[in-house]
Amino acid sequence: MVVISVSISAKELKEFDDVSRSLGFSSRSDAVRSALHKFVMMSKLAETAEGEGFYLVSLAYEEKKKHQVMEILHNHSDMIKSSLHTHFDDRCVEQIVAVGEYGRLRGFVEHLSALKDIRYSVTMV
Repeated sequence: MVVISVSISAKELKEFDDVSRSLGFSSRSDAVRSALHKFVMMSKLAETAEGEGFYLVSLAYEEKKKHQVMEILHNHSDMIKSSLHTHFDDRCVEQIVAVGEYGRLRGFVEHLSALKDIRYSVTMV
């Protein structure tokens, strides 16, 4: 096996370890392998989707990233059918419904995911 190194905050590591234990993983490595496997499988599923559909996108980011996020949202405004902006603690939170051809939807999410320190999740429907 190949060994990798990942830098995360102490808080994120504690949360990961807590979830890993609650899910019954016997080691951190097993939990990381499972998470990586799910990440790859979901990415492959999204890559192969054809036709039109919609994504539910949730974003969390610091206020200082707002202009970068808004620029991407404006560049893809023809696909965005609704969005909700709110604040949670010291972070901005966006919930977006985007409709269109899956290839364009993937491009939209790729632009968002390229931003550093943006947490996001996507549900493909």
